[in-house]
Amino acid sequence: MKTRILLITIMMATTCGIKAQNDSIAAAGVSQDTYSEDHPGGWDFNIPFLSSKRSKKNEVTAQYVSPQYVIDHSGQAPYPHLTSFQFGFISGMDEDPGVTIDMGQSFELEMRNIAAFTSRLSKCTFFNLGFGLSWRNYRMTGHNQFLLNDDGRITLAPYPDGSNPKFSRIHTFSLVVPLQLHFALGGDWYFSCGPELYFNTYASLKTRYTLDGEKQKFTANRLHRNKVTYGLMGDISYRRLGVYVKYSPCNVLQSEFGPKFKSMTAGLRLAF
Repeated sequence: MKTRILLITIMMATTCGIKAQNDSIAAAGVSQDTYSEDHPGGWDFNIPFLSSKRSKKNEVTAQYVSPQYVIDHSGQAPYPHLTSFQFGFISGMDEDPGVTIDMGQSFELEMRNIAAFTSRLSKCTFFNLGFGLSWRNYRMTGHNQFLLNDDGRITLAPYPDGSNPKFSRIHTFSLVVPLQLHFALGGDWYFSCGPELYFNTYASLKTRYTLDGEKQKFTANRLHRNKVTYGLMGDISYRRLGVYVKYSPCNVLQSEFGPKFKSMTAGLRLAF
């Protein structure tokens, strides 16, 4: 509930700021088109495949955005493509003894900037506040497993004797709020960086192994995860395809309820 209230508050505050700016421009007797040419800043609200375009009567209408990369002939770099699908591999960082997050088996899926507020700061610089969704799997494929105790604590324990381990993983689902600066480098290249806030709404545990020829599975939900964490991300892209690196300096689990480990992610970004 608190997460929803915070997100709604952010969106309402930004929307009120946009309205106040437009009202002040109108009161001064300056047309929106003239103001946009003289002042490259201002906020736009972006939804995938829709954009804001002003007609000759200064009315705002939604139109389909062509997949073709459009060049602004006024000398200003075009807005970067914000909405994207990201896939990356996760490596464990600052792990407690016994925790071995396998980067080849640990991954994240993220829908980024499903909705975003965007502002042009200069001809080649942009800023955006967005909203997205993230799924992460932290897998161990070694000799230890995550084990949930009756008191809610997660500990590390070896697999049963004679068993053939497959994996033991922690899964999280998060709402993501990225704050990013974008720099047009020329030639359709962009560099972006900035912090991001994660509201971790769900976490689960799953362990699989084979014992005496039979498949064994253990699952648990509602783990004691850190509910709010943050990270830093940087990416470089050419038109709609890019690569990114992300560092999360916060522990995934609450320290009093589980082993400590942080994460580093590297992957691909495909923009819409």
